[in-house]
Amino acid sequence: MRAFKCGTIGLTVLLVGFVSFASAGTRRDDREDQAYLDLGAQFASVGRVDFMIGFDAYMGSGVLIDSNWVLTAGHVVDEATRLTFTLAGNRYRAASWQAHPNWNGELGKGYDIGLINLRKAVKKVAPAPRYTGSGELGQTGTSVGYGMTGTGKDGAITFDGQKRAGENMIDAWLQTEEPRVFLSDFDNPQDRSDNVFGLPEPLDLEFLIAPGDSGGGVFLDIGGTCDTWPLAGVNSFIGWFDEAGDSDYGDISGHTRVSAFNTWIDGVIGGGNGGNGGGHGGGKPPWAGGPGGPKKGLGTVPEPATLSLLAFGALLLLRRRR
Repeated sequence: MRAFKCGTIGLTVLLVGFVSFASAGTRRDDREDQAYLDLGAQFASVGRVDFMIGFDAYMGSGVLIDSNWVLTAGHVVDEATRLTFTLAGNRYRAASWQAHPNWNGELGKGYDIGLINLRKAVKKVAPAPRYTGSGELGQTGTSVGYGMTGTGKDGAITFDGQKRAGENMIDAWLQTEEPRVFLSDFDNPQDRSDNVFGLPEPLDLEFLIAPGDSGGGVFLDIGGTCDTWPLAGVNSFIGWFDEAGDSDYGDISGHTRVSAFNTWIDGVIGGGNGGNGGGHGGGKPPWAGGPGGPKKGLGTVPEPATLSLLAFGALLLLRRRR
């Protein structure tokens, strides 16, 4: 796999468009889907998160990081009232869950990360090691998750509930100081101008997350086999500049840096402090847009059950409506 060096970049000019919460992802239209399915199968630690908010059902993804603990996105757990994690064909009930205490729905702040404590320990599946360094920029990241899929030409149009994985360069930080989110773009093999940042050449299995991948992982290819690659990011959101936030060519993805939160993760796991739910009072899901269907924006990519998208109307607001 190729690794290109790309510089740090700010978001002031780039993200004048929009964002949506993070699916199983979209692939190059000149590659077979089976290659992405085969790659996804190599990441045994990534499972499916099913959760309820009141009487409504949603889904996302998560990564086993300890026998009883799953790392996921904050927006997956913050309003959940019931939650299960499915891994290797086995379903595990959650005993408790919590989003990071600084997560308030503002994607630009970079706190979209959460933890799930399972009632029963997972056996026969090795937890993913966590990345502890600071050298993510310019490396090849492999994103893994469940949810919608499609190609870069058509966007995410199909949901089959299967796990897929694909590659993308880690091109930029969202924050210039104390970065908590890294960004990638979906390069078009037929159009070099369909590029946001970094070099325009796509990787062999170029990929972008889409609705259902929220909480899945980004792993760094730094040697060894896939199950030994460190977990460097948690799938958080997609951003777009065209008329649809559908993870097509030219869209971007944002991922919460695991290395920025290892101290918090260790503290929760070590102390067993898993708050039950995120406690935002129920009601309309926090990522829900207004009437009339999807809008341009920045937004999370969680659950094909709703696929609601978030309006993004000003520079660097990156805010989910409550």
